[in-house]
Amino acid sequence: MSKSLKTTKVVGILGGLGPEATARFFKLLVENTAARKDQEHLKIIVLDNPSIPDRTAAILYHGKSPLPALSEGLKFLERAGAGLAVIPCLTAHYYFDQLKLKTSLELVNLIEETAADLKKASPGVKKAGLLATEGALVTDIFLEPFQRKKIEIISPAARSQKKIMEAIYGEEGIKAGGKGPKPKRLLMEAAAGLLEAGAEVIIAGCTEIPLILSQADLPVPLIDPLIIGAKATIKKAGARVKENRARLKPFP
Repeated sequence: MSKSLKTTKVVGILGGLGPEATARFFKLLVENTAARKDQEHLKIIVLDNPSIPDRTAAILYHGKSPLPALSEGLKFLERAGAGLAVIPCLTAHYYFDQLKLKTSLELVNLIEETAADLKKASPGVKKAGLLATEGALVTDIFLEPFQRKKIEIISPAARSQKKIMEAIYGEEGIKAGGKGPKPKRLLMEAAAGLLEAGAEVIIAGCTEIPLILSQADLPVPLIDPLIIGAKATIKKAGARVKENRARLKPFP
């Protein structure tokens, strides 16, 4: 066993919110680890629990709280030997501070990592447009981390937000397995509204958005918290990041 493998922390992924975003995050961890052989990759434990109650329904409509299931999931990962944990769902970060009090695991905050990475990569960015669930917007979970980096979050107009929710939750939406032209069109229309409002970049504020929306679809950088979070997780676990992805061009 190599020295680097002995010193890395076991990564726990608390997933199922939704399952495909969880699978993508696992893949991003593997793709972005600087490993020359199998034995140099991270040890990763994945708990894919799709029965965790919907976060937006809990926040907006007094649905069943996901907090107990999230807390129990972290306990499972802790018992299984994880040293740090990631929840690849951005709306679930509304419960982040409460979860920190319920676990001894180091938790990776995808929103804070995204704000810090964007500021470092493109310090000239002043306004970021947000494509996210209504639950994430109502709770302002992106607002403070980006304000600390002096980046203004531009939220969609009400009409555009309905399009985003339909793209995610609709009958042809991402959570229903929809990857056809309709959800992509809805997201692109919402993004266009953010660009008109002055957004210099677009944040994929729901981890399922990049399943159908890519950089090729937008004229400005698409900021993907899962990619940023995967790299941050690799570093926090004690491994090296494979720096093979293009960085954003610095703004003036």
